[in-house]
Amino acid sequence: MISKVNDKTVYQSLVVTSTKLFALLTKNLDVNSAYIAKKVGNKMTVINSYNKVEFIIPNDIAVDYQESNCKLVLENNEPAKTVMNLMADEETKKRKITDELGVKAFIGVPLNRTDGSNFGTLCLMDKDEKTFTNEQVEMVQSIADVLSYIIELDDLYEDIDLLSVPIIPISKGIAILALQGNVNDKRERKILEDTLNYTLSHKISSFLIDLSEMQISNYEFSDALNRLVSALKLMGVKVMLSGIPTALASSTRMRDQFQDLEVTFVRSIEGGLKKLGYQIVEREEEQ
Repeated sequence: MISKVNDKTVYQSLVVTSTKLFALLTKNLDVNSAYIAKKVGNKMTVINSYNKVEFIIPNDIAVDYQESNCKLVLENNEPAKTVMNLMADEETKKRKITDELGVKAFIGVPLNRTDGSNFGTLCLMDKDEKTFTNEQVEMVQSIADVLSYIIELDDLYEDIDLLSVPIIPISKGIAILALQGNVNDKRERKILEDTLNYTLSHKISSFLIDLSEMQISNYEFSDALNRLVSALKLMGVKVMLSGIPTALASSTRMRDQFQDLEVTFVRSIEGGLKKLGYQIVEREEEQ
């Protein structure tokens, strides 16, 4: 029924923010415990929990969705699900989770992303019976709106982190760094650090850096690119640049910076791979 979770995604901003709000919620509603659960497949995984006095909900558990109280929240037609006594309610009194947790009062609201997709639930519980007022329900819903926004930010930060340094291995000693979007100071440091670490750990001798998906809004990127290429050259790596944006191609500043770095410029990734001795061949469809 209840199982331990050894590996789960941690929403850092969500955890920090919700912990502070849990204290406010449990005090206002006069309940002991609050938690956020994320729906992962057929499980509800607790992302963060808060227990004011008595320890009821830990952080490292997962519950079968079909048996969870969260199912009542997510499949409820109302904006919030409230139960005065889970042990007496016809819908919940025979659930194993009710007996295992030993709680009575319950209130839960869904946590949704801005696109309408569901993330999970925000729930509060207590071992005593309670009737929640409209003002208390509205407060929980308002807090859920705030937490939903934090979830969006955490998802965005995770996506940025994954896309920030997309290194594609080609073969032994050869890799492609396909940069996208904009590069600020923080991302520049990550690109430099991750690329150099990858170069050392994988013994890279040739790097093809593709810029065709970059959004160049200023010329400071040429300085960042110069620092990256210079560091790679000092490590003995051959560097090739492809897909140079017009803003950089027409920059005298960039030409001056790269004049002495012995960098090869190509029009596309395909052109770069051909220079490295590779040829892209379309596979014929099987008959």
